[in-house]
Formats: sequence, C-alpha cells, structure tokens
Amino acid sequence: MFWEDCFHQVVRSDPDRAVPLLEQAYELATAAGDPYTRSEALRHLGIADHAAGRLDSARERLEAAARLRREIGLPAGAAADQIGLIYIAAAQGRRDDAVALAAEAYATAEACGGHRIMRQVAEARDQVMAQNADHGETRDQSAP
Repeated sequence: MFWEDCFHQVVRSDPDRAVPLLEQAYELATAAGDPYTRSEALRHLGIADHAAGRLDSARERLEAAARLRREIGLPAGAAADQIGLIYIAAAQGRRDDAVALAAEAYATAEACGGHRIMRQVAEARDQVMAQNADHGETRDQSAP
C-alpha cells in the first residue's frame, strides 16, 4: 500500500490519489505495529501537506515522523525529516528555529555518516540564510 502511495505522489505527482492511500497506509501500519512504515507514511503525508501549503499540519507530521524514526533507530531518516522542517520554519517566519533545526540535522546526519543528507541540510540552511540576506541581514558562513 505504501509503495503505491509513493508512486502516485513522487512519480505521478498526483496528491489527490496519493494522500488517501497514504492515510490508509498509516492506519494499516499503526494497526500492524509497523513503526517503520508508519514513519514513512507520516513523512509523505507531511510532504503532501507542505506542498499544499498546510504548514502547521506538515510540521506536526514531520515532527512525528522524525520522533518515531529516532525511537526506532533511524537517525538519518530523522535528519531527513528535519530538512522539511527547516523549510517549513522558514516559510512560517521562524528563522531561528530553521537555523537551529539545520544545526541539529547536520550534526545527526554527520554522526551517522549521512553525507547526502548533510549536503541537503546545508543547502536548506543556505536558502534560509539567503532569504534573510535579501532582507538586509548578514549571512553567517561559519556554520553548516
């Protein structure tokens, strides 16, 4: 069920088809006691909410996914979820939260050897800092 959802969300870019399936996958994973699939469904539901502009819901789902991934020993997955949270914090005007999330996500990814995630975190942080530079703030290049 989950992979069908991903196909519709990622390959087909069809949230109308993907979201109900993702919700069903989340419910089935919860009933089956499958925290891995539950965390994946939460992540993709959060991505769908973010894309639809439902930032509060996206934040809740991605925070829950990251929490669950930490609990089941998937730190790289938690750091990946935080990338979305960085963008959400920036979109909500929570620059300090975005920068703090970036530092935490980078450290988590670095600790578990998640080099691709480290690059994505740095890119997200750079975008947040660039947005603030556009508003007259200086850009700190010393942090990840």
